Amino acid sequence: MSKGRRDANPPDSVKRAWGYASSHKANFVESLKKLVSQPSISAQDTGLKECAEMVRKGMSDLGFDTKLMSVVDAPDIVYGFLKSNQKDAKTLVVYNHYDVQPVEPVEEWKSDPFKPVERNGKLFGRGVGDDKGELVARFNAIESILNSGESSRPSIKWIVEGEEEVGSPHLHGFIEKNKTLLAGDGCLWEGGSRSPRGRSEIELGVKGLLYVEFRLRVGKKDQHSQYGTNPPNPAWRLVNLLKTIRNEKGKILIKGFYDDVVSPTAQEREFLEQNDFSAKDLKQALEIDYLLVEKDDIATVTKHLYSPTANIAGFGSGYLGKGAKTIVPKEAFAKLDFRLVEKMRAEDILSKLKRHMKEHGFSDVELVVYSGEDPAKTPVESYISQIMIRCVEMAEGEEPNVWPTVGGTGPMSLFTRGLKLPTAMGLGVNYAGAGFHAPNEHIVLDYYHRGIKQLICLFALF
Repeated sequence: MSKGRRDANPPDSVKRAWGYASSHKANFVESLKKLVSQPSISAQDTGLKECAEMVRKGMSDLGFDTKLMSVVDAPDIVYGFLKSNQKDAKTLVVYNHYDVQPVEPVEEWKSDPFKPVERNGKLFGRGVGDDKGELVARFNAIESILNSGESSRPSIKWIVEGEEEVGSPHLHGFIEKNKTLLAGDGCLWEGGSRSPRGRSEIELGVKGLLYVEFRLRVGKKDQHSQYGTNPPNPAWRLVNLLKTIRNEKGKILIKGFYDDVVSPTAQEREFLEQNDFSAKDLKQALEIDYLLVEKDDIATVTKHLYSPTANIAGFGSGYLGKGAKTIVPKEAFAKLDFRLVEKMRAEDILSKLKRHMKEHGFSDVELVVYSGEDPAKTPVESYISQIMIRCVEMAEGEEPNVWPTVGGTGPMSLFTRGLKLPTAMGLGVNYAGAGFHAPNEHIVLDYYHRGIKQLICLFALF
């Protein structure tokens, strides 16, 4: 991969900051607990204003010039700028989000989602990993540098939004209006993770996403199921629609869906072969019994990263209570998300989906579009990629896994394409079993402190 090409010996300034971080571990965890304790659920418009102010104050306390930037029909975006005192300094753009997922089903939580608790070396709470742990770790890293007699080498422009968990619907317009404000030499994306075996990971791209809902209402009231002979059943109607979209083998049947799908390059295949990945470890981390198609490790991870998907995220209709109720329901809905790979475009897939519905006779079904994000990717040769690899080598004493892309989605394309910023994820605090978006979300505290060490390198050396 890249062994031997970089000096992995940390300078004295980094070692001093590491010393500060080591002696303030308890304080750093408490600062994270404080932010996690503030609810900030974008899907339910809960606590966003209060959380934005907490983030702004956290930046301000570190010496950033900060402001809450209002966005029409959206929560405030927090912006901070810390100017370097070095004339030749680069500018590092940092992206995070302060919103979190809903906590439901709340009964599956072993503790209050917004009262973070430590258990067995882990910290539990909604947003502790996604994305407040990443955000506060970056605060902690900069604090460590500034309190060890040093200054941040790059100038830092920091943007923290409050709508990532609902698809960042207003971020595109904000980026378009503020390109000069966000100009820089590279971007550190929202987070970073570790493999199930604990190896640090750097991720250079994301999949795109199209999230839609099908809705169908056929009458004013539910009917007795004796009338299942004649009145239309909207649930069956949507089931039949879904069957035209994806077959039982997982192939997506929308005409032209695969037109822009590309295979990994030779260099990308080399990364996949050298990375720490195991299908067995993946099953254990996800706590599932089997994968859809049991293949060797390389085939499994290649499918995960380079194949688009059509996923049913929710389906509802009729009586869902205890016991039996014999009805023909009056309405039904189905929520789908499509994950898109490099060169696919959300707008193009939406157009093809609309055409598919019309051609298959489903024009009566309402199509609601929730969000669309394009895929993004940054070359491994970019400065941000190389310096992040070096930071892991310094802090961990070994090379990271380098993933050309990941299976998840975020608005990274707004930065890689809209702002022309090489953008990478990594130097984070999470791991494969953290339970993002699920009950009992958590981080491993040892990984949290080790992530801070990596971040110190970046903020001191970029």
